[in-house]
Amino acid sequence: MTKTANTTRTNNKAGLDHWQGLTLLASVALPIVAAFIVFYSGVGMSTKTLNQGELLLPAQSIQDIDFWGENSEKIDYFSQKPLWRYFIFAGDQCAGACEKLLYTSRQVHIRLGEKAARIERLLVTNRALSSLRRNELSKQHPRLKFIRSDSKQIKQWLSDTSHPQITQPSALLVDQQGFAMMVYDNRNNGNQLLKDIKRLLKYSYQK
Repeated sequence: MTKTANTTRTNNKAGLDHWQGLTLLASVALPIVAAFIVFYSGVGMSTKTLNQGELLLPAQSIQDIDFWGENSEKIDYFSQKPLWRYFIFAGDQCAGACEKLLYTSRQVHIRLGEKAARIERLLVTNRALSSLRRNELSKQHPRLKFIRSDSKQIKQWLSDTSHPQITQPSALLVDQQGFAMMVYDNRNNGNQLLKDIKRLLKYSYQK
């Protein structure tokens, strides 16, 4: 076989390997990109899902909301450890129905066992709770964090979604990237919340 023939054969093999590599890369990357677009835009998403909560479509970034801590410090969740978070919106105070939702989320948190460290629960009110009320809730919910946000800003944030007016109390499940993607309220029981979060933890990364 001549040198020219060998060179041609080598070049053809290299070209074939190159296209096979690109094909393999595309077969892996395209489904991921498509799933991301479908999930966060809602385009092409079936209304029949395995989720127990209601999908928030399109998913909304919490980076667009101002949150303040107990000492009036502004909180940037994008600079913190990536966690799954339940933002429990309670209006001005937290009593009655709000306490029921807090209890449900607490039981789910406990039942996650060693995976509980990947979850954070936050009670969101329009104004700071009194020291007495915050202490009462802290005793019942040791892992619960207390933050504030503006109700008008929340309403505007949700205005173009599938849930423009969520009932209060409601819990928004926020993923590790900071996108609110599912809504729960007292119509959901603990088993439903647990089923969803277990599946999400199973198929998501951990740092």
